[in-house]
Amino acid sequence: MIADRQRALCHLQAYEIQSARLLGGWLPGIERWEAKHEVGLHLWDDARHSQALRLRLWELRVPDPDRDLAVDVPAVVRAIAAAQSDTEFLAGAYLVLKQALLDAYRGYLASTSTIYDAPTVAALRGLAAEKEAQVAWARRALDELLDSGQKRRDAERWMAYVRALLAAHGGVDGGGARTEPPAPLPGYGLRLPFADARRDGRFALDAPALPLPDEDDELGSTLFQFANYGAEMQAAETLGSLLWETDGMPWDFTFDVARHCTDEVRHSKLGEVRLAQLGHHLSDFPHTTGNYAWRQLVDPLRRYCALTYVIEADSFAYKHASYQRYLERGDQESATAVLYDIMDETLHVRWGKKWVPELMRRYGYDGTLPQLVDECRELVCARSLSPKQREAADAPASGAAPA
Repeated sequence: MIADRQRALCHLQAYEIQSARLLGGWLPGIERWEAKHEVGLHLWDDARHSQALRLRLWELRVPDPDRDLAVDVPAVVRAIAAAQSDTEFLAGAYLVLKQALLDAYRGYLASTSTIYDAPTVAALRGLAAEKEAQVAWARRALDELLDSGQKRRDAERWMAYVRALLAAHGGVDGGGARTEPPAPLPGYGLRLPFADARRDGRFALDAPALPLPDEDDELGSTLFQFANYGAEMQAAETLGSLLWETDGMPWDFTFDVARHCTDEVRHSKLGEVRLAQLGHHLSDFPHTTGNYAWRQLVDPLRRYCALTYVIEADSFAYKHASYQRYLERGDQESATAVLYDIMDETLHVRWGKKWVPELMRRYGYDGTLPQLVDECRELVCARSLSPKQREAADAPASGAAPA
């Protein structure tokens, strides 16, 4: 009986962390801006769910919950990633995979002892509530996004495939009978990783870059900074794609990058909310996905190093200076937003120092860390579409713009 519980929790935690990778990989491919934000927040929920289950498994004397799951669960999630549209992806990932996780949590709660297994019950109640909210959001979103009969038929066909796939692998808790998995749908192939990030029709992606404001233009400087915060979705999309492309890295790496990704989604929302308070929508300003695109042209090692060791590490002087200016002007709202961002970015730089050496070993980089950082600095100087990023990368002490 306890062995069955342990097996179920091992599978569930694996599907949760793989779901975080799945959502990250598809983040650039989601067109609707509001849906992109929600998915970027949910992937951190999934990583936290995996963490909670792993902690309980450690208490249940399962020190290596991924043993014997290294191929099975990632292979299933890789098949689910082969959706051909963002609506198919949302339908399969949320209305099938996440619904199956929710059903498994509810089934576990209904069948276990609230006395003997009380710590698991406490954990799963919280997970089930958050998973239920995710699925409910997806149903509302898809009601709007599936705006044609063809889209609905495609989504239903994809959902049927994903259901059959999960069933063939014993379900999300691994307790069912295993059968021959269904053949991939005709014409379907993996689109990940995305070379370009998608936006909906409100954003003019061919617009010129937002010009630097005059130093004495207080409102212009504020709008410039928070429009750049809004554009940090590109950093989130870079990290989401990185999550997908670094299969096989330690669980802790996936957990840290999932948090980093969601932080950048929050920063994008931070910019959007502050602009709305000032009477604007993010789409009122020039918008580009070019920084995501050029980062996708280099491997995950250089991508992550450029983001953490260069773009984020060089941003503190600019952000601290703007924080002080907001305080001097009495703009407490803007100052508070920037201060929270500074604290987040401090964590991100620390994670870069933790994981870039590991990625160097994984990708067989035979130079030194300073050599890699210099190489990434040159990449940012040459390719970034943000004038502030290029300026800061060329002279790190001057500070940079948001990612």
